[in-house]
Amino acid sequence: MTLSSFAQLAARLATADADMRLAQEAILEKACQMIEDEAKGAIGNYKYGWPQLAESTQQERVAQGYSASEPLLRTGQLRDSIGHVVVSSKEAFIGTNDPIAPYQEFGTSKIPPRPFLGGALAASEGKIERMAARMVEGAMLHGGPNYHELREILHVAKEVGRELKDTFDRAVDDGDESR
Repeated sequence: MTLSSFAQLAARLATADADMRLAQEAILEKACQMIEDEAKGAIGNYKYGWPQLAESTQQERVAQGYSASEPLLRTGQLRDSIGHVVVSSKEAFIGTNDPIAPYQEFGTSKIPPRPFLGGALAASEGKIERMAARMVEGAMLHGGPNYHELREILHVAKEVGRELKDTFDRAVDDGDESR
């Protein structure tokens, strides 16, 4: 590959930048899905060490036909409302539109907090870091849609750098300051 202008180099680097944005968005999508799945999996159990449901709550749940001790789970509405959306390669939202969610997540004067979203984020952090590292490593080793072109650009840039250095060295050795 030969580059005939800086504009061509800039265009090629822009395609590599597009590959990076695609990789970032893929990482963000996977991270959001991991947190969403973790949060949904926390509903109905004491996975994050939440306090036991009050005896009165357990009795009320049984009277209504539910299991006595499955925190935040009755109909599954809260669990099923958890979702995510990736807005860009750098922005996403994970949450729920269920009106009881803030009361459960942060607690009230009568119920302790049971942070299913915050807990999911904390529980997923290490897994997300490892997944992102694997994806970045994979992109660097195997590349995105424009990876081979970027490798060629870097190779050409390296060669140009060597030629510039050689030219500079020759000019210094010759003592010709006009070059």
